[in-house]
Amino acid sequence: MYRLPDTLNEDIARLGVLARDYREGKVETVQFKAFRVPMGIYEQRKDEVYMVRIRTTGGVIFPEQLLAVISIARNHHSDLLHITTRQEIQIQNLSLDKVEPVLRELQQIGLSSKGGGGNTVRNILVSAGSGISPQEVFDTTPHAMALTTRLIAEPDSYLLPRKMKIAFSSGDTGVDYAAVNDLGLVAKTQNGQRGFKVYAGGGGGSKPSVGWKWFDFVPESELYVIAEALKKMFSEQGNRKNKHKARIRYIFYRLGAEEALRLLREYYEESRKTAPSFALPPEKAQPASPSSVAWQDIVPGPGYEDWKRRYVFAQKQAGRHSVMIPFIHGNLPLTDAAWLENVRNLLYFVSLFGNDTLRFTTTQNIQLRHIQEKALSELYTLVRDVAPETSAPLPANNIVSCTGADTCRLGITLSKGLAAAIRRELLKASLPDLDRLADARIHVSGCPNSCGQQFWADIGFTGKALHNDRVYPGYQVWLAADRTDCPRLATPVGSISARDIPRFTVRLLKAYLETENAPSLTAYLEGEGRRKAVDLLAEYADIPSFDDDKNYYFDWGADAVFSIVNRGAPECSAGLFDMIELDLNHIREYRKTLETETAPRKAGALLYETLYAAARMLLVTRGAEPKNVADTFDLFLRHFVDSGLVKERYRDLVATATARLPSDFISRREEIYSLADEVIELYQNMDDSLQFKNVRPAAEQQPPVETREPAPAAERVFRDLRGVACPMNFVHVKMQLSPMQPGELLEILLDDGAPIANVPGSVRNEGHQVLEQTPVENYWKVVIKKKI
Repeated sequence: MYRLPDTLNEDIARLGVLARDYREGKVETVQFKAFRVPMGIYEQRKDEVYMVRIRTTGGVIFPEQLLAVISIARNHHSDLLHITTRQEIQIQNLSLDKVEPVLRELQQIGLSSKGGGGNTVRNILVSAGSGISPQEVFDTTPHAMALTTRLIAEPDSYLLPRKMKIAFSSGDTGVDYAAVNDLGLVAKTQNGQRGFKVYAGGGGGSKPSVGWKWFDFVPESELYVIAEALKKMFSEQGNRKNKHKARIRYIFYRLGAEEALRLLREYYEESRKTAPSFALPPEKAQPASPSSVAWQDIVPGPGYEDWKRRYVFAQKQAGRHSVMIPFIHGNLPLTDAAWLENVRNLLYFVSLFGNDTLRFTTTQNIQLRHIQEKALSELYTLVRDVAPETSAPLPANNIVSCTGADTCRLGITLSKGLAAAIRRELLKASLPDLDRLADARIHVSGCPNSCGQQFWADIGFTGKALHNDRVYPGYQVWLAADRTDCPRLATPVGSISARDIPRFTVRLLKAYLETENAPSLTAYLEGEGRRKAVDLLAEYADIPSFDDDKNYYFDWGADAVFSIVNRGAPECSAGLFDMIELDLNHIREYRKTLETETAPRKAGALLYETLYAAARMLLVTRGAEPKNVADTFDLFLRHFVDSGLVKERYRDLVATATARLPSDFISRREEIYSLADEVIELYQNMDDSLQFKNVRPAAEQQPPVETREPAPAAERVFRDLRGVACPMNFVHVKMQLSPMQPGELLEILLDDGAPIANVPGSVRNEGHQVLEQTPVENYWKVVIKKKI
């Protein structure tokens, strides 16, 4: 295990003092958050409910430690443990007064949450097969433990521009996660010497990238040198002003790969002068066989052989096996006493084989290791009581999802609900030979932050808000990540409603399984499968209206109509930009398709759709809500051409759009592209108040807002926004505030429900003050003071 930092006692004591001062109102929320988050303490979706994220390097945790974590969580009234995609475990749903004692008790069993969040070095990943895979180059677990011990003890590891993620691959399955972390280390030997192929700058989020190859080989003795060089470069060159562009890959984006790697080599040479050499700790003896144990002679039942085939794997150590135990969504609920007793019995049994017998995986499951063949039948009876899901094929239990909008403040969609729906559809479909998909990866993220790692999957989904005449839950679809020695991210291929995804997934997998002489799933999804997916997405493009089928407007597992209310920081503005990005992505997708489309009718239709998306894209910024297609073009002319924001030469193209046949647009392709480019440029130059920089539209054509000389403090501008839905109501508020003077007051009327739950919070996020929020019958009066 890693060694706890020497400052941990002091850190926990300081957290306790700050927590008490925060509860008593003596310190500001921001001050408290700045300390607790790097300590791995997060506030969950419900205010004042907290989660402790425990560092478990490479997923390693001893059976006795997990037993203790269960007891600690229950003793402090947590009802849930959650395994993450970074091989950690979280204690969820804690009150703030329980956090300090939880940390103290974790410290007593050799565990810590320090560095579990914030701008720190996060939990280090290790391949699930490290130390036991017959194909591995060498076991990288000791390297990860030593690096963790060193980095979490260094103060500058907690003062980075943004989080820094590290992953090791044992080289048995290619680069895997080493390619998509800030620092990736792939086990390699060269001339009999052990070392690593090194990647830098990989990562997920809203602009993911595979890492750039930094070294084809460095000896393992330079492990600390490599980590120190990258951390120092990140600290000195990273963007500390914009957290959305602060990860290491943005240094590569800004400087270019050649210059970034040159600079990184300079830091490497400097670090070689100061960083100590890494020396592998003495190798531990293989776990001794518990020869004194008399294994029960159990007849395990008819499902035993299927279980062994699906969930039991031979290790490189003769006579030893690893066993995968699935936990749906990575959850270990703590409210069922009988089930917990089964878990304890399983962990006691596993402890007979030693400490190094349990790991959390990136698929949010638990892997047992070093289990003897003769103990498997008894183990099966224990596993069956803990995870009855093992009766199902592995692909149904290997669906990864982040926690999503259930508990995460940034979540847009209920990703766990979708993962469960996909699982149900897979089992219901009874696909032929589903076990062929044992290595398939289906990943779901509830927002673009990508905690579900959808960009590293065979089939991935990213939650987003879609819309027709109202907002509904949807996802971006990703296909065919290559996790081998030529790493490549999955490719986004289109969007789909959340409701249609389970059927889409099953139909796509069924097509693969029915393909004769089919290659690997990844290879299939790169070619024929991609075309199949695109066809299916087109089939699911149009969804029923709310009146025809309300299910499309409810997220999976939700009991209320989908909205962007309460998505952490209020999401009016996020919903606004989701709507814009939807049309922006449509324009890009249509133009990409048009590069190869030769059929005149189809090409004409795509050009028309491009024109329509360009006309609709920015209407939301003007508070304009078109009722139909013709209205979209009319409103675009009024708000963008008449105002001078878009050139007059496009007037005829837009004004006659609905009267033309698709074939008429072929001759105007370049004109349509040019108009779309102008609209996109406007968007790229739009500021936070929805005004377009470097553009001076005709004053008489400005959107109707009430402007005047600065008013006396007692006076206020008034807008009645009842009947205006999110995010349009927020757009109207931003437009109204834009010409007002600092300190002036704006009074608005909002409907109950989503508007009042969302708009005031979004206004506060813009820096304005909400002075009053008063219910009046079935609506609300809100008074806003413009920021000074």
